Amino acid sequence: MSRQGSVTKYQDGSGHSLWRFDLDVGPTRGTRKRIIRGSFDTRTAALAAMEVERSRYVDVTDPTSTDVASYLFDWVNRLAAAQTIRPPTADSYRRVINIAANQLGAIRLDHLSAADLDRLYHYLLTTGGRGGTGRSPRTVRLFHGVIRKALSDAVRKGMLGRNVADAADPPSSSAAKAPEPQIWTSDQVRAFLDAEWLPVYRRVGWAVAFGTGMRRGELAGLCWGDLDGDRLTVRRTRTTADHQVIEGEPKTAKGRRTITVDEGLVALLRSWRAEQARLLMRAGIRTEYLLTDSTLQAWHPDALTRQWARDAARAVAEGLVLAPMRLHDCRHWNATQLVAANVDLNTVADRLGHATPAFTLAVYGHSDPERDRAAAGKLGAVLGL
Repeated sequence: MSRQGSVTKYQDGSGHSLWRFDLDVGPTRGTRKRIIRGSFDTRTAALAAMEVERSRYVDVTDPTSTDVASYLFDWVNRLAAAQTIRPPTADSYRRVINIAANQLGAIRLDHLSAADLDRLYHYLLTTGGRGGTGRSPRTVRLFHGVIRKALSDAVRKGMLGRNVADAADPPSSSAAKAPEPQIWTSDQVRAFLDAEWLPVYRRVGWAVAFGTGMRRGELAGLCWGDLDGDRLTVRRTRTTADHQVIEGEPKTAKGRRTITVDEGLVALLRSWRAEQARLLMRAGIRTEYLLTDSTLQAWHPDALTRQWARDAARAVAEGLVLAPMRLHDCRHWNATQLVAANVDLNTVADRLGHATPAFTLAVYGHSDPERDRAAAGKLGAVLGL
């Protein structure tokens, strides 16, 4: 029996924003039971309370009395509680499960079949996206990966005899391959950073993104104490989960790293530090963060992405670049520039925080238009045509 639930925000009599859950636990003593609880300060607290309540009505160790939705929610909550996965990962898993549960939730866990999963994937590919549009093959493969992992745990714990996801047919890996990002040329990057309409606090942020190849959460977590001369050390990340900012250490040992930056970027950072200090004194506030938004607060990671998208779109509109680029593609640009300059792969991997140079080469070792044109020129010189 499916036990569906939802979490919503509401305002109390005093106008304070609170959260509540609405949980349908199915038939109980002949009548359908619905549980509604409120007054939670955060969405996370409401979700946790809902799952505790849900667990009272289902034995998740018995596949004959457990539906797919109940098992999947219990699985991700156990991983999150044991800190086996990070909060942002748990948040992304829950988004997948919320959608999958609408299609599979009422099926008894031990009755789930590969055909059920194939029907889910077909739904996602055709009408399972926003506005009734289909989702990309890559996204559907992500759904498949989460479900397969959850069912593997059920097999390992003896709840299921086999993992039916192994027999399902998600989109092929070739169909799900992410399209090549639109990477700006070096001239376009310089034109963008020199744009007169770009305020200094954003120019500094985007220059650090291009100059270091740091991930979004690493950029948002930088503090002035991380800058020592011409070296920036990644000590923390600021990520989002369940609409909240979570600050923590890099998730791998390789992620905690020190990156040398060039003299031009060092000079820009020194100038920004003096300007930021002046603005902070005028506003009567303090911050340790190196990159701050228009209110001199640490960037919310999602706000950083949105602001980048607006600036990139304006750069396109004004003819500075030919196509928009994602914030994460600054990392891609940084890596391809280093590879093109024949920097050894060990150094590139260390700067990016990759586990191995092989991974760096696989992701960023392809040719770019500038290198491709240069290669053609060298061949032309040899042929003498």
